[in-house]
Amino acid sequence: MKVVALVSGGKDSCYNMMQCVSEGHQIVALANLKPEKKDELDSYMFQTVGHHGIDLYAEAIGLPLYRHTIHGSSKSIGRDYMVTENDEVEDLFNLLKNVKEECGIEAVSVGAILSDYQRVRVENVCQRLGLTSLAYLWRRDQEELLKEMIESQVIAVLIKVASLGLEPKHLGKTLGEMSPHLKKMKEKYQLNVCGEGGEYETFTVDCPLFEKRIIIDEVETVIHSDDAFAPVAYLNIKRAHLEEKPLIDEDMADRVKDLPMLRSSQLHSSLQLENTTQDPPMTSLRDESHKTVSLTVSEDKLISVVTEHNHLWITGLIGLNTGNTSLTEITIKTMSKLKEILENSPATSSCGVSCVAMVHLYIQDMSIFGEVNSVYKTYFGINPPARICVQATLPPNVALQIDCYCNKDVNDRQTMHVQGLSHWAPANIGPYSQCVKVKDKLYVAGQIAMCPANLAIISGGIVPQARLSLRHVQRILEAMHCGMDKLNMVVCYVTDIGYVQSAQKELETYKLRYEKDGEFGVEEQNSSSPTVVYVEVPRLPKDALIEWQVTARTDLHELSVAEWRKNIQLPHFKCYVHCLHTDEEIISCVISIRSIESVENSLTKKVLDCFRQVLNEVQVSLPATFKSIFPLRIFFSSSQLNINELYQDLDHQGTDSDTSFVFVPVLQLSSPDKLLEACS
Repeated sequence: MKVVALVSGGKDSCYNMMQCVSEGHQIVALANLKPEKKDELDSYMFQTVGHHGIDLYAEAIGLPLYRHTIHGSSKSIGRDYMVTENDEVEDLFNLLKNVKEECGIEAVSVGAILSDYQRVRVENVCQRLGLTSLAYLWRRDQEELLKEMIESQVIAVLIKVASLGLEPKHLGKTLGEMSPHLKKMKEKYQLNVCGEGGEYETFTVDCPLFEKRIIIDEVETVIHSDDAFAPVAYLNIKRAHLEEKPLIDEDMADRVKDLPMLRSSQLHSSLQLENTTQDPPMTSLRDESHKTVSLTVSEDKLISVVTEHNHLWITGLIGLNTGNTSLTEITIKTMSKLKEILENSPATSSCGVSCVAMVHLYIQDMSIFGEVNSVYKTYFGINPPARICVQATLPPNVALQIDCYCNKDVNDRQTMHVQGLSHWAPANIGPYSQCVKVKDKLYVAGQIAMCPANLAIISGGIVPQARLSLRHVQRILEAMHCGMDKLNMVVCYVTDIGYVQSAQKELETYKLRYEKDGEFGVEEQNSSSPTVVYVEVPRLPKDALIEWQVTARTDLHELSVAEWRKNIQLPHFKCYVHCLHTDEEIISCVISIRSIESVENSLTKKVLDCFRQVLNEVQVSLPATFKSIFPLRIFFSSSQLNINELYQDLDHQGTDSDTSFVFVPVLQLSSPDKLLEACS
């Protein structure tokens, strides 16, 4: 892509340019925001100290420089950003708008490492201008990143200090000279070694992208605050000149190709895949000769709304294809019904669709996803819900099926919606968030094995895909101050049932790392295994082989969690229950039903009778302080059970709870004899 680099003169914006070039992008221009008649601006967004040297910086790299004076201030300082008049973010918008009109840029290089405040605002501007944010330093380990910058020949000097452990005498020293001291101050004062806490600012005088190096001839030291413990001081560059460098490659990519930089091409080695072997996928044993029957149950009879306090679950929203309605109209009708339910429910009438935290979207064919998505995205704002989207074996007259979890306490909700390309985890370029946290519960969007740097599916088959997609889950949870040891529910979608064994092995490996490796977390003696379901579906987004959907709880180890497992033998069937619960609530639950002998007639009815018996036994066995298991997602083999009979014959009054159900037809469950698997 053609890229403009946002530059402050500092090390981060410079090194991110090098990362962009390494990933195959073309830097065509530089962009900078400068203060008006000031050495430094009190800005939440922009580093302006050192702005006196930016013109030389541009000449050193040999690219056109676009500058804009900052007229606004930090007016909108909340977690999210909406267009705000006279905010400094609008100065950034005007600057990038001008660059796009003149240079035809497609993306913006951003040196953000950890600041959500800056990330959210840059992504807001990029989204409004149709640009992609390239933030390859995002959430990198700071010690590793600093070492990498120094070894990749980024020569930057400190031009501001503002932290315990840093003094005016450190101004003008290079990163290489300061690195040992920064590491010591990290141990002593928890200093961020890359300066992400505002501890220091830098000015780059040379790097492999520069055609000439900058020589600083004269500086003025300004003591902004003469604090005895943490003085604030900075350098004004009064005079500097450029110095020719030895003849270098004309192509920027050649200048960085041999440097020890993190690259997307290293993805396989970072996953430690060198010594892994991949078993060939098992030939699916499913019966593909059947024809799925059309759904005959009335749409309105399918919808179920369950509320408890601030919680609300909506299941059974079906987009029915009558033959004379377009897919767009079907999707609008389905989404409008969801909006209507939320606006008319006492629990959610005040917040509407903004209270939706997690959406399960099942579609008839992945080829229709684009059209469905174009309607879906119009119903949500800047922090959309997390989402799982897969192709299921829906009846031929059902285009899509939706169910969702909502919570009206929007003030106790935290959303992660990262849209920039990085080396961290896949960007959310669609209308969904990586994760939504409601109080102590986290709902993570379905994760497939996309390379974060370019969103391509990793090559190599199921093992790399299972491992990488789980690493995405891990990193998202860690960014939300949680971990893989706090998973309570896992649904794994695969496109061949033969992949389940690899998926199980990778999941267990990640869980063990969390229990035993201090890198990931403190060992928990009383941790419980999450409930896990594996299902085979026809197709996943981007033709991935595997997709993980997980929920987790930050308070899992603080709760008194009991783990209840039981095998139940009934005529024709063998049942298994795995339940995590406290004295007050069910954390998660899985009910599986396998056939142990053939059933010639009324298989669906017999399976449902069995399911009701097991469900009642679960409710009798669990604490009497609660009865509801909340909506149960029932995966079933569409070649063996009839969806109309399932909806018609499952009598909700046959149990002692207000539990509702959502049926999801799939190709196969984790083994050929498994007929039904319900989870909550």
